[in-house]
Amino acid sequence: MTRIEFEADVFSPRGLTLLVDGSAQSHVDLDDPTRLFFEYLRRIGHVVDAIAMPGAPIAVLHLGGGALTLPRFVAATRPGSIQMVVDHDAELIEVVRARAPWPASGIEVRIVDAAEAVRASAALGERFDVVVIDVYTHLDAPAFVDDPDFLAACLGLLREGGVVVVNIADAAGLARLRTSARAFARADPDAELLAVGDTHVIDGGDEGNTVLVATPGTLPAAIGLRLEAGGPFPVTVLAGATLDFVLWGAC
Repeated sequence: MTRIEFEADVFSPRGLTLLVDGSAQSHVDLDDPTRLFFEYLRRIGHVVDAIAMPGAPIAVLHLGGGALTLPRFVAATRPGSIQMVVDHDAELIEVVRARAPWPASGIEVRIVDAAEAVRASAALGERFDVVVIDVYTHLDAPAFVDDPDFLAACLGLLREGGVVVVNIADAAGLARLRTSARAFARADPDAELLAVGDTHVIDGGDEGNTVLVATPGTLPAAIGLRLEAGGPFPVTVLAGATLDFVLWGAC
C-alpha cells in the first residue's frame, strides 16, 4: 500500500513537502504559490514566465499532478489561465485536495493515464501553450514518455509558439537526457530543443534533474535568456549545435 503524507517545511510557516513512500515528490507553499522550492520546477517556471507577455493567461497541460505546485504558480502569475492536470493516482489527488487544496477556478484535474489523456485532447482538438511532462513512479519514468509517437502527439497539441517541457531525473552521464532528445528527434526531425540544468549535471558529472524544452517551430529566444538569467546557479543552457555536441560529440 502506498504511503502518502505531507511534511512541514522548516523554512516557511505553510510550506509542505509531499512524500510518497518516504520519497519527496513535490513541495508547495500555501501562502506563496510563486515560491518554487525544487530547482527543476523553478526552471520550468522560467519557461512559463517567458512563453507569453507577463501576466497574460495561457493554456497548460500538466502530465503528472503531484501537489499541483506548478498549476498553482501559473494561476498566481497568470490569472485567467486554463489548466488541465492529469494524474493516474486518485488517492494521491484526494490527499492533496484535503491537505493542500488548490484554487477552485481555472484548474481541472483528470484522473487518467497521461498517454490516454493526450490521445483524448488530440481527439477533442484541445490546444495548449505549454505541455509539461513530469510523470514518475518513485524515481522511474514510464516507458511511454520516450515513445516518439507519444511525443509527436504532445507536440501536436501545441498552439503556435508553444513548447513541450520535460522533467528528466538522470544519473551522471545524461543517459536519460540523450534518450529523450533522440525520441523528440524521431517524433519531429525539425523540432528545436533546449536543455537546462545545474552545470555539474549538464556536464555529465553529477546525477540530478535537467529540463528539456521542445517545439515544432522556432524556439522563442526569450526562453533561453530567461533560463540563463534566472538560475538557480550554476546554470547551463544548451541549444542547437552546442546541445548536439554535448549529447553526441563531434560526429
